Amino acid sequence: MTTFSQLVDSVVVELVRPDQRGNIASYLNQTLRELHFRPGHNSPILYEENRREDDPAINTDGVWLWPVPNPATFHDVEAIYLPELGIYVPRKNPRITRNQSFEPYADVFYYRGGSTIAISGVKNGWTAQISYHVFPRSLAYQLPASRIVEYNPETGEYERKNGGTPSQAEMDAATNWLLQRWDTVVAEGLRAKAWKRIGDEGRARMCFSAFESMRASITNGEPSS
Repeated sequence: MTTFSQLVDSVVVELVRPDQRGNIASYLNQTLRELHFRPGHNSPILYEENRREDDPAINTDGVWLWPVPNPATFHDVEAIYLPELGIYVPRKNPRITRNQSFEPYADVFYYRGGSTIAISGVKNGWTAQISYHVFPRSLAYQLPASRIVEYNPETGEYERKNGGTPSQAEMDAATNWLLQRWDTVVAEGLRAKAWKRIGDEGRARMCFSAFESMRASITNGEPSS
């Protein structure tokens, strides 16, 4: 368990390179994003921890556009359900679908275009029940004097520096579920990048090997698809 800034500090101390603090913070955000893809073939991992839901009202006939929430952190759609039809909407290529119009509800499908999801075959007044996944947002390094929340290894708790229990918003600004539950895995991925940055290829390879062998523990230990 740790916070973003505390993990950056620990690697800065390990490398004895305070001049690399900015790069190390950037590498940490990169490592957190990297853990959302399977190594080798880069296919996405959809963690249940990152699932969100929305049930927007459809206000047009034919094709309705749903602007994805926060495109910078949006990962992928998991499922779209139309209660009026009682069906899950399949994902299809719109150009190909137009040539395959003999199946039931052939005009009902969705596809992504940039920062919008287009749902075809709908009517004004319907509701779309959308389940989707997001990436954890990028976190910013905070100097010790400006931190509100820190992890206390002696108590095993996240604490406000001025006392009291951190709010959810304060926790979200300081840490995320990967740093709270899988900090040792994240740290190895961060070390691999940091050591390579300063030219120590031997330590970089050793940390990367540890990271690659440990990262499977996240997909094995966390519900995902």
